[in-house]
Amino acid sequence: MQAVSKAIADLERELGRSLFVRESRGVHPTPFGEAFYQKAAVVLKDFDELEAFAKGYRERESTNALRLALCSPPFYGNEQARASIAAFAKRGLRVDVSVALETGTEGVAKLRGNDYDALITIGTFVHPGIDCVPVGTVAPGVVMAKDHPLASQESVSLADLACYPVSLSTEFDNFNDSIVTMYRRRKANMDFVPLVPSKFDHHLTVDKGVCFMVYIPALGAMHPGTVIRPIAPGDAVAVPICLVSMKDRKASSYLAFERWLASELAVLGGAFDASAK
Repeated sequence: MQAVSKAIADLERELGRSLFVRESRGVHPTPFGEAFYQKAAVVLKDFDELEAFAKGYRERESTNALRLALCSPPFYGNEQARASIAAFAKRGLRVDVSVALETGTEGVAKLRGNDYDALITIGTFVHPGIDCVPVGTVAPGVVMAKDHPLASQESVSLADLACYPVSLSTEFDNFNDSIVTMYRRRKANMDFVPLVPSKFDHHLTVDKGVCFMVYIPALGAMHPGTVIRPIAPGDAVAVPICLVSMKDRKASSYLAFERWLASELAVLGGAFDASAK
C-alpha cells in the first residue's frame, strides 16, 4: 500500500495536479483525477492490447501453422466448406490449418494485424502493401429459389437474368473484383440491387431475385431452399481464386501453401472450362 501511495504522489508531482482529495474519512478523486482516469483507462487498454499482440505474434512465429480466412458472404454449409479447405491444405502441407469466414474489410484489417497469414478471395484485390496471387479459376453461377422460373434450366444466360433483380453486396462488391464487378464492367443488361444480408431470403423467395456465386457443385446447396445454376458457356467469365497476403510479411507455411494450391485447386471440383470466354 505504501508503494502505491508513493507512486501516486510521484505521478501527481510529475503532472503538477492533485489526483485525489485526502481526508480523514478516506480519499476521493478530484475532477482532474476523474478526467485523467478516463484518458488513462483508454491508454492502458490500448497498451494491454499491444502487449497481447506482441506476445501472440511471437507465439505464432514459433508454431508451424497456417491461418486462412475465406472472404465470402455467409452461405449454407460454409462450415463444412471451410473444414474441407483446411483438411485439404493440411494433407498437403502437414501443418495445422484453420479457415475462418470474413467480410472483406474485416479480413484485411485482421491480415494487417497478423491474425491471418492470408485471405482467400473470389476475384482479385488490389491494394498498396498487399500481394494478390491468382491460383486458379472457377466458373460463375447464380443462386435462386427452387421455384424460380429459371431453376428448371441446365444453365442460365445473361439475357435470362435481365428479367430478374441481381443482388449487389454492400460489402463484397465494393471490396474486390467480384463476379458482379466483372459483369458490371462488361455493361451486362441486368438490374443490380444493393442488398444487406438480412434481406437475402426476401430477395430470393419474394422478389424472385438471384445472386452470383462461384459454381462448384462439390460444395452442394449454398443456401436452404435454393439451387445454383451455371452461367451459360457463351456468357461465362473465368473467376480467379486468389491468395491475398502482406507484401512484407509471409510465413513459410503460407509460401508453401501458395505454391501447392496453384497445382491442386482442381481437387475442389471447380476447375474452369477453358472454352468459356
